[in-house]
Amino acid sequence: MYSKLQKAGGLTALCLMMFIVTLDTTITNIALPNITSYFSTTLDTSNWISTIYVLLLSVFMIPMAKVADQIGRKKVILVGLILFGAGSLACGMANSIGMLIAMRAIQGLSGAIITPIIVPLSVNLFGRERANQIVGIIGAFAAIAAAAGPPIGGLLIHLWSWHEIFFINVPVVIVTLILTIFCFHESYDMTISKSIDYAGIILLSIGLFLITFVLLKGYDFGWLSLRILLMSVGAVLALWLFVYLDLRRKEPLVEFKLFRDRTFLSSTLLYFTCGFTVVMSSVVFNFFLENVRGFSPLHAGNIIMISSIMVIIALPMGSQLGQKLNYRWVNVIGTILMAMGGLVLTQITYAMSNFTMIVDMAIIGLGFGLTSLSLVSAVQYIPIEKAGIASGMINAARQLGTCLGIALLVGILNNNVDNAKSAIKAEAYQHIRVTQVSSSVRHALDKNVENHTRQNSAAIRAAAKDRYRIPVPADSSNLKQVYEGEQKLVLGNVKIANSVNQLYAGTKRIRLVNKSARQLMIGTRDLAAKQKLMGEAVALEAQKHELQTLQNQINRSKHTELTLAFTKTFWIAFLFLTLMCPVAFWTDKWHKSE
Repeated sequence: MYSKLQKAGGLTALCLMMFIVTLDTTITNIALPNITSYFSTTLDTSNWISTIYVLLLSVFMIPMAKVADQIGRKKVILVGLILFGAGSLACGMANSIGMLIAMRAIQGLSGAIITPIIVPLSVNLFGRERANQIVGIIGAFAAIAAAAGPPIGGLLIHLWSWHEIFFINVPVVIVTLILTIFCFHESYDMTISKSIDYAGIILLSIGLFLITFVLLKGYDFGWLSLRILLMSVGAVLALWLFVYLDLRRKEPLVEFKLFRDRTFLSSTLLYFTCGFTVVMSSVVFNFFLENVRGFSPLHAGNIIMISSIMVIIALPMGSQLGQKLNYRWVNVIGTILMAMGGLVLTQITYAMSNFTMIVDMAIIGLGFGLTSLSLVSAVQYIPIEKAGIASGMINAARQLGTCLGIALLVGILNNNVDNAKSAIKAEAYQHIRVTQVSSSVRHALDKNVENHTRQNSAAIRAAAKDRYRIPVPADSSNLKQVYEGEQKLVLGNVKIANSVNQLYAGTKRIRLVNKSARQLMIGTRDLAAKQKLMGEAVALEAQKHELQTLQNQINRSKHTELTLAFTKTFWIAFLFLTLMCPVAFWTDKWHKSE
């Protein structure tokens, strides 16, 4: 009875660990606009909230796996959980953007401590026979968390504020700490020495930090900038020196010989692809929903949430098929479905219906869920004592896949959006040139296109009310005939007024007639003035219609160009996912005896 409770509590703890660490890789993306506004900072600065977490998670996962194998996995993961809980609490209470970024760094470091130890703890608790099944369950929670970040974040922001996306971790960490203390025994990798390779850890950390930073910030600083070039050279040198020295050590920090197993190598590449796919669906597509379609975080999250639901459906189904048949076909189908989802995203339009987007998220979620089982296929043939370092390597691969996705997709997207903005401005200027508005309105429009501010928008409204030099309605305007009719009435009234003036001048000696003529003259003048005002009102109304037409043209151009920027980005994602499809064939053996 105690053994069953211990295993149930242990599995719960492992799933919760994987869930909160993975959730925090995507949950912050949907909150960045709110955080940027809250701290009155720029999006470039607030982007470091996501960047620093993924950066440190990628860099320290492999070294922490090795350290845990050497000094004890249970004590190390307890330290990691305490740090993660404290970092989450501090993030929610941060009173400056700098403090928030610093505490996210603590979260990233502690996440790197926790993640690689989850698999060896599960093997130690449940045994090798059930390890694949348990790792599959834990992997399911990781996949669900990665896909569920945006919808959960959107809901928390809608109900409360961005602070809750961090506070939610604290009670989970407390429960997980209690379960870990009572459900797990201490374990080590008894095949390695207890000496810690500090030089190797430093070289590997520096190399991974530099290469990850280059991937994440290459577009921001410029790929050919001195900073990026120096970091790239530094990354290559640090990693080369690390590999050179590590291959000559009796106790290497990274077990490169694990890559001799083609199932481990192929599955690691697919798990890398899963990290890439998260960026495509939960980051880039979320940008489209919020920044182009104007959806609220909750609305955008609800659409992306469909992928999370499909992950929940796909994982147990894929796990059963993998155990009974072969994980190869599960991974093949999953990768193909992810590529198909990427292909559908290349066809997005501004007017795409919610139903179409939901179907696409379902395809991606189903594929993502199945492909996430590459975590299981990666470790199923690995020696039990190497489960810790193997877990660190494959989980680090997923984080590096996320880094590549951010660098490649977000970088290309930003470049495409910049080009789209230039095209939108050029088209706006062309439309303004042929629009029939007054010179003052045209000048205000030009200024607003160059720099869209509330002040410039107010200047357009003020200029549109000015009656000085109002243009004649365009030939295509419905008010053209009304305006011309008014002008004819004005001309006719002018003739009448001239005749009345002559009558008035000729009847000065006849007092009674002269008085009537004077009243008629005043009446015709008033009528002429009102007719002139009526003509101006018609011209102003025509100008208003012209401005509305112009606004519609600019909006259509904006929607078309920005959507095109996203479709071009999704084509890159589709090509990458398509290239990874053949790799899935080697994620399992044809016969288990191979």
